Amino acid sequence: MNQRTDISKYMIHSVRKPNQNDFPKEEYDFDENHYLPLTYGENLNNEFEVLTNIIREGGLRADLSFRKGRSTIYGNTPVICFTEMPLLNFLQYVNLRNDRTRFTEYGVAVLKKEIYTNGGRPVISGLSSDNEFEYFDASKRILKPEILPFTEQYRYVKLDLSAGNDWTHEREWRIACTKKDFTVHDDYHGSSFITYGLNIFSDMLFSEVILIINSEQEAKDIFQEVQDQLDSGYAKGGEEFCNNIKYLIVEKAVEYINNHHISNIEDLPEDIYYSHTFETISEAEKQKVAAALKKCSDLAKEFAEEFFKIYNLDTEEKKLNFDVSGFARVASYKSDNKFYRYLLSEDLGSAVSGSLWLHTISKYDMELQSITYQEFICQKYCEVLNHEIEDIFRVSSNMD
Repeated sequence: MNQRTDISKYMIHSVRKPNQNDFPKEEYDFDENHYLPLTYGENLNNEFEVLTNIIREGGLRADLSFRKGRSTIYGNTPVICFTEMPLLNFLQYVNLRNDRTRFTEYGVAVLKKEIYTNGGRPVISGLSSDNEFEYFDASKRILKPEILPFTEQYRYVKLDLSAGNDWTHEREWRIACTKKDFTVHDDYHGSSFITYGLNIFSDMLFSEVILIINSEQEAKDIFQEVQDQLDSGYAKGGEEFCNNIKYLIVEKAVEYINNHHISNIEDLPEDIYYSHTFETISEAEKQKVAAALKKCSDLAKEFAEEFFKIYNLDTEEKKLNFDVSGFARVASYKSDNKFYRYLLSEDLGSAVSGSLWLHTISKYDMELQSITYQEFICQKYCEVLNHEIEDIFRVSSNMD
């Protein structure tokens, strides 16, 4: 057990739901990148949804930490904030501050030494002179470099005890993000863009990530989000995804902390964390899968001929000019299902954006590059597979 109660080897990034009143009304240098992760077109209604979105995006976005339309960061450098408060003090602070628009128990924890390696440094609380500084650019809160070098200004936090301005209790660290090298997938517009941020789930940067959620049900839900990324190997934005992820349940942690007088994450036993076990299929069920796939393959020619007859496509010219180009595939979105897991493990399908796409079943799948034809064949396959295996298969298609 850790002998120090005032220090932990982990640091925590607290998440909160976005407050639109905080963002400036006018455009600014980092306009595409709000302080909290927020994919355009989506509404994040609570802290759990924010944390879920962080997982989908693959990391943390950086920003100027706006409050009531004004940046709270000096130097005009977007940052990501962490606290080195031990878990006990972190949870106490959430309750004492009692302002969920600013600080909540939901978040991520990573090792302090790895925060340091990735450029994180503790904030500088106050300077030797007073807080009335001359600015290099007051509109962007950039101080003159003789007061504090440009490269260090993101660390500065105002300290004025006589005016009651004291944030030293937050024990804050910041990582400055000076380059746009974090990719975010925009589901609303169906595209991706690069912005300021940190791929916190990269195992090249962080050896482990602890997700902090309130309840076991939330842990189950967020586990599925993580598993979707792990199956495909990347977050939606294209960022790689770490395998060493743990799920700390606050409800259990609070009870344990109160009964055992500990303060740190590293002192919690394993049963405080959520652990998931996938159901496996039997040998008989494996044979059932193989038989169902073979049945689809055997019937593929018959399905194709049925389509051509329905649409009167009796010549190659008719086939060629019949429809717009497109593709369809047999997909499943039940990633916790035992058959889904088996098909993925046997390389009978590929994981793509939270779904499983079955590999080509027959040469007839691609006989005609018509979206109507493709959807017809895949729908027939789905009917067979849902009947022979389990009702987890659906058609997924897109225009070419």
